[in-house]
Amino acid sequence: MGQILRTRLTEMYGVPHPIVVGGMMWMSRAGFVAACARAGVMSFMTAKSYATPEEFTAGLERCIDLAEGHPFGVNFSISRYRPNHIVAAGVDIALDRGVRHFETAGSHPGELIAKIHARGGTVMHKSTQVRHAVKAARDGVDALVLVGMEAGGHPGTNPHPSHILLSNLLKEVDIPVALGGGIGTGRQILGCLAQGADAAVLATRFLTATELDLHPNYAARMASAGMDDTMAVLQSLKDTWRVLRNETAMKVAEIELSFAGREVRHEDFGELVKGDYARRNAYTTGDMDVGLMSCSAAIAHAGAGQSAGEIVAQLVAELEEAVQSLQGKMR
Repeated sequence: MGQILRTRLTEMYGVPHPIVVGGMMWMSRAGFVAACARAGVMSFMTAKSYATPEEFTAGLERCIDLAEGHPFGVNFSISRYRPNHIVAAGVDIALDRGVRHFETAGSHPGELIAKIHARGGTVMHKSTQVRHAVKAARDGVDALVLVGMEAGGHPGTNPHPSHILLSNLLKEVDIPVALGGGIGTGRQILGCLAQGADAAVLATRFLTATELDLHPNYAARMASAGMDDTMAVLQSLKDTWRVLRNETAMKVAEIELSFAGREVRHEDFGELVKGDYARRNAYTTGDMDVGLMSCSAAIAHAGAGQSAGEIVAQLVAELEEAVQSLQGKMR
């Protein structure tokens, strides 16, 4: 399917579609990321999905082969709460193998900006707060991802939806911005562009993609979920996590409530709030009540049995239809 809309981000990344598939922990690995790349969207491998630099190197080289020359990037999550293994080594590994597009998330990317720029690369930084995005822009990142409180995963402590954040950010910066949070249709993608974004960021919509190496029960459960099947937990720790509503999420919410008015720490939840807990259980065994799984209301638009390429094709077709519909309303 040809290019419908050209933006600063489609130009920067050399892709035909204004869609960014954000890095998804444990999922954005070689096969899936390469499939997204071949479909014409920018997708980022999550370096932390690999246990060691050696495993990351092997995965990256496989992705390069599978992508067949189509551009993709690498995501580095810089966390205050979780280990930041592989970040320093991973940037060098990726740069040495020709990767030039990077997504950073969480804490400020700091010295990574200059390091990546020195090798001709680009840095897109993901923020959940306008002030953090403004600082990253002033410090030289090439583009921003901005997500609101409705986003799956970690939307921070910000209380505002994405479109409110974008309207305020665009008064402060003039670099490309990709907008995310609960987006699962082509109409929503057009809405992002109409508000001034240069791309839409999607993740949850791809949770049922056939290339994801997960237990079949995972895709089946996600395909059956509706817009009310997510909930936010860990606000008490200022580490908000929007996840699938299941027994683990309800248990975490119950523990939070029991600590009302008292200090709570990550340790108080045991292994329930560890990302690896879901990987070892729900993702591997298929028991979808064991583990916290990032998910936004966009899951209502995810169907079963589609490949990443088919999902992209559907989104682009919806986007094209939305553009034509809007043009028909213009006088």
